[in-house]
Amino acid sequence: MVKVVLMREKQTLEVDYEGTIIDLLPLVGYSLETAVVLKNGSPVEEEETVGEADEVRVIPVVSGG
Repeated sequence: MVKVVLMREKQTLEVDYEGTIIDLLPLVGYSLETAVVLKNGSPVEEEETVGEADEVRVIPVVSGG
């Protein structure tokens, strides 16, 4: 299980997933355009893999004009 912390929602999910960040984000309602991702406390690229015992923090990107 991957622990996914959704920072905006202040919610923690346990997701049965092993694969890349780019494929994980849609499963939790985000995309690369709408979020920055930390894996175990460090920023990661979209092709980084996650799996058992990882913690992923999804931080929404704020934009405006």
